[in-house]
Amino acid sequence: MRTKIGNTLLLIASYVVLAYENALSCILLAYVTIVTFVGGKHTVRRLLPLYATLTLAIIPLTIYKYYGFACSILTDVGLSCKTHSLVIPIGISFFTLQAIGYIIDVYRGKIKSENNLLDYTLFLSFFPQIVAGPISRYSQLMPQIKNNRTFSAQRATEGLRMLLWGVFLKIVIADRLSLYVNDIVNYIDVADSSSLLSMAFFYSFQIYSDFAGYSLMAIGTAKVVGFDLPDNFRRPYLSVSITEFWRRWHISLSLWLRDYIYISLGGNRCSRWRNYVNIMTTFTVSGIWHGANYTFLIWGLLHGMFQCIEKALGLNKEYTGNKLLKAIRIATTFIIVTMLWIVFRMPTLSDAWTVFVHIATTTDFHLVMPEKYVIILLAIAIIKDLVDEYYPQYDMLHHRSLMVRWTSYVLIAMSIILFGVFDSGQFIYAKF
Repeated sequence: MRTKIGNTLLLIASYVVLAYENALSCILLAYVTIVTFVGGKHTVRRLLPLYATLTLAIIPLTIYKYYGFACSILTDVGLSCKTHSLVIPIGISFFTLQAIGYIIDVYRGKIKSENNLLDYTLFLSFFPQIVAGPISRYSQLMPQIKNNRTFSAQRATEGLRMLLWGVFLKIVIADRLSLYVNDIVNYIDVADSSSLLSMAFFYSFQIYSDFAGYSLMAIGTAKVVGFDLPDNFRRPYLSVSITEFWRRWHISLSLWLRDYIYISLGGNRCSRWRNYVNIMTTFTVSGIWHGANYTFLIWGLLHGMFQCIEKALGLNKEYTGNKLLKAIRIATTFIIVTMLWIVFRMPTLSDAWTVFVHIATTTDFHLVMPEKYVIILLAIAIIKDLVDEYYPQYDMLHHRSLMVRWTSYVLIAMSIILFGVFDSGQFIYAKF
């Protein structure tokens, strides 16, 4: 397909998809696109144009996502602030971060500013990733936008495999678990510790399946139309530390934070204590990026704190030692991450504290579990992650045997049809 024709069709498709979800997002996306396209031509090694462009680019994100939170903070300290109920436009965090990354790379001289408005507009609006990422770099995506593309059956087949498994994770696992998790969250004041612990456990897999599922759907869809998007998840619950968890979880955001926040602050090329400050600052930004609420702020700070502790103890490095100790570290990391998800999930810090208190003090056990078939399907998803990590040659979707592959395709498709939840609303990360 000739580049200009293909890019025009993809651009139209991208704006149609976004307009179908939220027309306001199209207007804000167009604004950020024009601001950063024009600003990029003047920011090479020049601080004033850089700051001006960044300020103009983040105004919509600041107003729609953080104005209400800022007002609540002012109210909490005794100052008056007139609040307005604003609906966060879909995808605004993702395309804003992608645009900021482009501008900073231009300023640093890593890339040249883009001269083709059509190509740059497609770079920010490419429909598979617009809702919830992955966050692509200019150097990764733009060469693919500019080059001619031909249909590849092999690439399309791999994309459809990813799309099928992504739909299974989202529609079957995440949305089924959400029904259970929401029921427990709605009654945390009377829930016993066993139900709250199981809720936290299942929420860990709900949010993982939701976001990893969407990422696979996005990456798979992009492959079908000839693009390679960056991997976004790599079996994060098999991490031996919180540091490794963030190398495997939402990889495109982790790398963005590393390159544009952590390194900009000085990274680890400074004193130990300054490095700890840089880590805490980076994860404060991560928490606030996820949502304008004290819960997200504290969640980010706690992740930063655990990374500082791991660095101080030398636990942040890759572990290749004793298998039993590795299993213990994986289990410990999973438990810590799961407990921190409680803070992330609860509407307020008070609710999160209530959950922790009930877990620690309740002795009356009335465990309520999801349906048995949900447990079985979740177990299949967990087993697939274990196989992909340790025995990739036995992956059912890439097995050498044609019979095994097609049996897997059919069973997954049947599970989606029979057990999928098709009215669950937005993806969790779409609102971030």
